[in-house]
Amino acid sequence: MVGLATARAIARSGRAVLVLERHRIGHDRASSHGASRIFRLSYPEPEWVSLAQQALPLWLALEAEAGERLLNLTGSIDLGAIEPQRHALAACGAAFDILDAAEVELRWPLVVPAGGQVLFQPDGGWIRADAALRALHASATAAGAEVLEGTPAEEVTSDAGGVRVAGLRARAAVVAAGAWTPSLVELDARPTVETVTFFSLEDSVELPAVLDQTTSAQTGFEAYALPSPGDGLKVGFHASGPSADVDACGRPDAAVVEWATAWATSRLAAASRLLRAETCLYTGLPGERFALERRGRVIVGSACSGHGFKFAPLVGDRLAALAAEAIA
Repeated sequence: MVGLATARAIARSGRAVLVLERHRIGHDRASSHGASRIFRLSYPEPEWVSLAQQALPLWLALEAEAGERLLNLTGSIDLGAIEPQRHALAACGAAFDILDAAEVELRWPLVVPAGGQVLFQPDGGWIRADAALRALHASATAAGAEVLEGTPAEEVTSDAGGVRVAGLRARAAVVAAGAWTPSLVELDARPTVETVTFFSLEDSVELPAVLDQTTSAQTGFEAYALPSPGDGLKVGFHASGPSADVDACGRPDAAVVEWATAWATSRLAAASRLLRAETCLYTGLPGERFALERRGRVIVGSACSGHGFKFAPLVGDRLAALAAEAIA
């Protein structure tokens, strides 16, 4: 996802760019596969709120270019310790409301713990991930980017004159290989295999994205939920998976499936039946930061710590700027 966003930005600047894709566009080994990803402004740090604010108009521009809906801005909900989000949103001038349990349950089929408060942020929601991936691919190639599928980059080397990748020579290289990034460049990143579950959801129900910190006391991890077209409701626990063999297909974790089932049935009466579970890859850096750096003619990006999809157009622009700097 970030690789395509970067290629699009480079191509739109008038430079030649070639994308090497290990698998096929839309494959299920990437961190960006599937039907939906959360979009939200709500973060406990102003820096992330500001980045999301900058990413939103870029998504809307891509949506207009694609001529199809990519964003469903149904809002986002935070349950649990909401004060950090409240202060960060206020510092960035972002709208939000604090709702009590009764107000929430009047608007959505969401059960809030007694006495709990909820932060609702209206600019959040979810991205149609597979459609967004197709839109970035189409936009990048229309701008002149070339994409070679089924072409892994096994090694990246550089010298004063340029870089060599998969037997090809270029003036600069952007490594945006997700879970494979640590195998190509030195990076303190940990790929993990994460379990995601899907539950039936009544067709008439329109839900915001939900982030629930109250689950941390029982599981150690924050729960999240969002609609998933064709699947109903997607539920997972952020960064709850073990270290991954990135070339092997991991199996869903039975404990996470059990947690998700308990969460869905207690919080959402409209999501009553487990449909399936699958896995995806995270690539985590300390502090859940991103890798956005230039090392001579090699630019390192896209180890996005499990929460980077929402920032893809912005991250792509920044990596493209670093690539231009490398060859200036």
